[in-house]
Amino acid sequence: MNKFYIYSFLIHTLILGGAFKINDEQKNDLKFVEKKTMVVSLKNRKATVSQNRVEEINNKNKNDLLKEEKVVLEPLQKEELEQKKEIKIYEVPKKKIEKLTKKIVKNNQPKEIQTKKKSTNKIYSEFEDKNRFLVGEDGVFTAINLEGIEYEILKEVDPKYPIKARKIGYNGNGEVSVEFLVDLKGDVKNIKFISGETKYGFKEEVFKALQQWKFKPIEYKGKKIKVSFEKTFIFK
Repeated sequence: MNKFYIYSFLIHTLILGGAFKINDEQKNDLKFVEKKTMVVSLKNRKATVSQNRVEEINNKNKNDLLKEEKVVLEPLQKEELEQKKEIKIYEVPKKKIEKLTKKIVKNNQPKEIQTKKKSTNKIYSEFEDKNRFLVGEDGVFTAINLEGIEYEILKEVDPKYPIKARKIGYNGNGEVSVEFLVDLKGDVKNIKFISGETKYGFKEEVFKALQQWKFKPIEYKGKKIKVSFEKTFIFK
């Protein structure tokens, strides 16, 4: 029996010792695995590879975006250029357009009309002579010089010798200078006395006579005008 216990104790001791040895070896193996740097280096390598890949993708995406922007911007730039061209068309000054329009209309008119306009310009150049014509606020021309002006008196009344002068026994010759205007209808207006006998009723008789005068409406170069006259009346 004692031998059996001894053998049994030795066997169990060997078994336990082997178990402890195996555990120590496993622990050492595990420690060795933990100390391996290959796993870490692989991870770092993967991290480096993935980072480079990300940069490549980003660069590729940037290039693609730039290409897309270029594709989008090109038509937009063309549209802007076209809009600018349209703006230039609408920015043409109105005066220039009117001038071109008049020129086109003038060129398309018959020659007869063009010659008439030229002759009209010649007529109006005479009216612009301030020594011969004055223009009023109503746009009507008044001739102050009778050169080239033809007129016709339809009714002319001579002033009578004043009764007042006869009563006082005045037998002298009376002389009165007057200025008056013939309007577009041929009536006498704006009678003004310039010089002469102002006593004994001579002035009044001239005024009465001129109010009865009547002219045919006066025209010059096909245009109705007013005419300013000066006249001296002599009483005997």
